[in-house]
Amino acid sequence: MNSDDRNYETNYFPYTTIRSGQKELIEDIETAFSSQKILLANAPTGLGKTASALAVALKYALEKDKIVFFLTNRHTQHQLAVNTLKLIQEKFKLDFAVVDLIGKKWMCNQDVAKLFGNDFNEYCKSVVEKGECEFYNRFKEKNNLTVEAKLLVKELQSQILHNEQLIALGKEKKMCSYEISLSLAKKAKVIIGDYYYLFNPYVQSTLFKKLDLEIEDIIIIVDEGHNLPSRVSEMLSSNLTSLMIKNGVIEAKKFGYPGMIVWLQELMKVLDSLAVFNTADKEKLVTKDLFRYKIESVVNYDRLLDELEQAAEEIRKKQPRSYLGGILSFLSSWLGEEEGFVRIISQKPSKYGPVTSLSYSCLDPGIVTADIFKQVHAGVIMSGTLTPTFMYRDLLGIKNSIEKDYKSPFLPENKLSLVVTKTTTRFTSRNDMMYQQMAAVCSQIEELVPGNVALFFPSYKLRDDVGLFFSSKKKLFWEKAEMSKEEKEDLLNKFKEARKEGGVLLAVTGANFAEGIDLPGDLLQGVIVVGLPLARPGIKTKEIINYYEKKFGRGWDYGYIYPAMNKCLQSSGRCIRTENDRGVVVYLDERFAWEKYYNCLPKEGLIVTQKFEEHLRKFFNEEG
Repeated sequence: MNSDDRNYETNYFPYTTIRSGQKELIEDIETAFSSQKILLANAPTGLGKTASALAVALKYALEKDKIVFFLTNRHTQHQLAVNTLKLIQEKFKLDFAVVDLIGKKWMCNQDVAKLFGNDFNEYCKSVVEKGECEFYNRFKEKNNLTVEAKLLVKELQSQILHNEQLIALGKEKKMCSYEISLSLAKKAKVIIGDYYYLFNPYVQSTLFKKLDLEIEDIIIIVDEGHNLPSRVSEMLSSNLTSLMIKNGVIEAKKFGYPGMIVWLQELMKVLDSLAVFNTADKEKLVTKDLFRYKIESVVNYDRLLDELEQAAEEIRKKQPRSYLGGILSFLSSWLGEEEGFVRIISQKPSKYGPVTSLSYSCLDPGIVTADIFKQVHAGVIMSGTLTPTFMYRDLLGIKNSIEKDYKSPFLPENKLSLVVTKTTTRFTSRNDMMYQQMAAVCSQIEELVPGNVALFFPSYKLRDDVGLFFSSKKKLFWEKAEMSKEEKEDLLNKFKEARKEGGVLLAVTGANFAEGIDLPGDLLQGVIVVGLPLARPGIKTKEIINYYEKKFGRGWDYGYIYPAMNKCLQSSGRCIRTENDRGVVVYLDERFAWEKYYNCLPKEGLIVTQKFEEHLRKFFNEEG
């Protein structure tokens, strides 16, 4: 350990050596916190972002009496944060409390697998109020902790537990895991959780009230920050489908609400009357007032909301889930803001026949995030693909920012990056001849790459069109559009097992395997990003482009080009996960060489070529 490394012990850095570039990141985080700003860090895999951020944040929080929120949407990052904090606690003999929170539903010991959102919340509230939850009753009595609960919380305050450990403990003690977590959170210096604990307005206000927190005392670390804008937009969006209404009618019949059946049938007629399309796309804009006017011609809108609420509450007393509650939730949200939102009716085929969907979609996450970033004490938003940082600054409405790009700590000679311009996935060029050519190039590349290779396509349809012509001596692994967690893990394990003989994963950019999985060492030797996953130029995409053009003067960049390139970078990032990894990344499409797309790619060692064979042979021969 050199003298520079030793200095970082003052920041509770848990390791004995600082990686290349990590010192710079640590200093920038210190600067951001001391100047009460938000650091947007585009920091590649391997830099040690989690350890750097937590080491600085914890030191600062203990000195300034602040609370650290480590927010992530990845399960594996919860474990990494827990392990890092344990190392810090052990190395520096510190006494501080940590809680690892996940959603209340996922910590519940009742059988609630099929419940989502408001259904679960209402079910939980109902069984607790009726005194029918044994886990809650063992933990609290008349809103106060039981004697056993107090002893357990006191015992756990000095321990740093992953949420799975806490859930297992809750089962063992027959106590509510979520309530245990909340009690621990009242004394916690670090709270690990999902984005919605801070960025969902309802969840945040409820949590802060229970924990007696002030937002000005919060230091936030946002992990995988490239996901934050889309996650917040999803939280603020809602939709109503013809399927929801049909299920609502069945529910109303089952529980004896004949008047409600009539209103729901009228609601279906309203949906059908709006779903008249002049284009093959079968989608169009709808105004808030038009939909409300059509409802009002049948029943007073507010009265319908009241009746739905009463019926849903009664139904949830008899069964956990209520479709009427879901319809109520949408109708309430429909009355929301105009600015930064779009209302669209569309129709799509499904296995149940055509499904009509009315959506109220958020275009601007800054509606919520701008105020939060203005109020928190300081923070860091970090990701390996937070590029360009100025886009995330604008989309999230951050005014007090520091933006920084960091170099990869890995040896550049361990990675070969190629833009191969022999084919394109442009819509006007799509035909069997082009699919054959793409399949042939992919086959040539994967033959020259020893071991496992992953191919990422813009869509399942294009993957299947090219897949018809694709052949390989290696074993093929096909991603499915809808995969359970178990199916995903099973396919991934089989793909890993094939590494010696070699396997080819045919996957989709932005889907199951493009993000959040690690395939270090020889588990993945090459990635081919086949084409650009540009958004379908539908109404929502056009509205996003128009909105961002009006607000930032960067509509096409923010609404179309950068999101697609970010997906490409996420897919390519599955290769080279540790300093000892060696592999190749190929961007296969002539458009990757076009300036507007090329400028988004990491330039280190990037080669634009059609003669990919000689580069691949040289790279892997050198390895041998």
